Amino acid sequence: MGSLVFPLLWIAMACVAGPLFGIAGAWWRRGAQPWRRYVALGAFGGLFGSEALHSWLTLGYASQAAACAAVACALPLLLGRTGKERAWSLAAMPVASFAAYLAVYGLLDQVSA
Repeated sequence: MGSLVFPLLWIAMACVAGPLFGIAGAWWRRGAQPWRRYVALGAFGGLFGSEALHSWLTLGYASQAAACAAVACALPLLLGRTGKERAWSLAAMPVASFAAYLAVYGLLDQVSA
């Protein structure tokens, strides 16, 4: 209850994730190269995809996992400007989901062990 490990860990993650998602937002908004827009939209969806994985695999909350997965799939589809951008972003989303899940919850498991 009085440990500062987890609050400090979440602050450190915010200091990393904030600039990363700021860059992703800039890439999505005015990406000069198309792959940057695909990666940015995939990363936005991947954020919710990692939460879906955590809800399903760790917590066992099927309805919350389904809701997060629906948002993860909807973001690239709704924010994409062309069909090609939607398709590539949707393909990048699962990769970003697993990467974020392993980075965040793998790190939390190591700290709590």
